[in-house]
Amino acid sequence: MPIQSKVQQYSDSEINLLALSEKSWEVLGKRPFRWQLEAAEAILYGKDVILDVGTGCGKSLCFILPLLMNKDDMALTVSPLSALMLDQANSSKIPTVAVCQETTSRVGTEQMYKDIVNRKFRQVIVSPEIATSTEFLRDVLSQNRFSESIRLLNIDEAHCMNIWGGSFRPDYAKLGILRGRFKGHVATQIASATFPEHVLNDFVPCNTPKNFKADLRFIIPVNATKASDIPITLVYCNKRKDTEECVDRMREWAVKEDIDPDCIVFYHALIGEKRKRKIEELLGKGDIRVLFCTEALGMGCDLEK
Repeated sequence: MPIQSKVQQYSDSEINLLALSEKSWEVLGKRPFRWQLEAAEAILYGKDVILDVGTGCGKSLCFILPLLMNKDDMALTVSPLSALMLDQANSSKIPTVAVCQETTSRVGTEQMYKDIVNRKFRQVIVSPEIATSTEFLRDVLSQNRFSESIRLLNIDEAHCMNIWGGSFRPDYAKLGILRGRFKGHVATQIASATFPEHVLNDFVPCNTPKNFKADLRFIIPVNATKASDIPITLVYCNKRKDTEECVDRMREWAVKEDIDPDCIVFYHALIGEKRKRKIEELLGKGDIRVLFCTEALGMGCDLEK
């Protein structure tokens, strides 16, 4: 069985906005505005939120306000600039870490990732490059102890996805794949003071990878209840990005059917030799049921199944 998220999806009767406002004053020293409480309420319902508010109006409070309902909930926040990340971390009233060169150089990346997985912090702020990296996926996002506690994914200064998502900082354009890397539904909150219509249109792929072919849904049988019910399947893709996007979406389907999402993985030239050998081993054992791969799989591989 998959590790299910421990994050509670609340109903109308379970959310008291007045009590949440009092909690904010008690813990954060801030009295939320009505719109901030409504944004938090939507997140607690499991809905996605777009915050189109002016600079200095208090959107960063919305990044942590939903966490006050449960002391074990965590948030992952993606931010574009190290200075902004450090400022948010240093001024936060809840345990917060900014993962950047200045902080990792003091404790080491490996130790910092261990501290994050062990839930030493309640808000983790990262750059888009770190958020979409193979190392962060392997050492943090794929760890059950971390992923089962994530209440929401925040994308700060989200207009940068449109402005910088080309050749300057291409990882901004990949942020849409983050959702599928969690082992259950995680509400997403995107925030900016600069949201013209053409920029808002760019955020549709945050919900569904645009290149994903919906007809691949048949790979998971209608009556499947466990990983072994899925036939071992290899799907070859032309691009590395396609393998990752397909895995992200298919894992969402698997979780909905209560099937371990770890049985669905991607394989391409950039995942590293150690990871390749592990995937080949698990595929041979039948632990991996669906593998989205490039032609990197097959070059010298002998796979009986």
